[in-house]
Amino acid sequence: MRPHDGRAIPTFIGQALRNEPMTVTGEGRQTRSICYVDDTIDGMLALASSAHPGPINIGSPHELTVLEIALMIRDTAGSRSPVVFIDRPPGDPAMRCPDIAQARELLGWEPRIVPAEGLKRTVDWFAGLFAGPGYSQA
Repeated sequence: MRPHDGRAIPTFIGQALRNEPMTVTGEGRQTRSICYVDDTIDGMLALASSAHPGPINIGSPHELTVLEIALMIRDTAGSRSPVVFIDRPPGDPAMRCPDIAQARELLGWEPRIVPAEGLKRTVDWFAGLFAGPGYSQA
């Protein structure tokens, strides 16, 4: 994830770390499942080292609302950012949650890092990035 790639998590983290309003689309009720990068890589490696030709869903079956994700990030960052609601873009899915039954059954894989811990690690990483030499928030 890059700070300005337009995705919800990097956007929320940047806003929270700068104590800017956190922009949640719609009412924030749409769901997402977030999977920490270490778990994603482990799942991809499990598939690559298996005899299964794929595809197999790799991700987290634990759904959170976009608003829950924003609030978790704000709390994790120790931010005082208010949440503001903006128009939801056209085509924004109401739900994103993979079915990882095949990954469990065929690869013996499932994510180990709970969303709160993954978000904490990600917020910490971004905080270090923002504090690094030569970083511009523009």
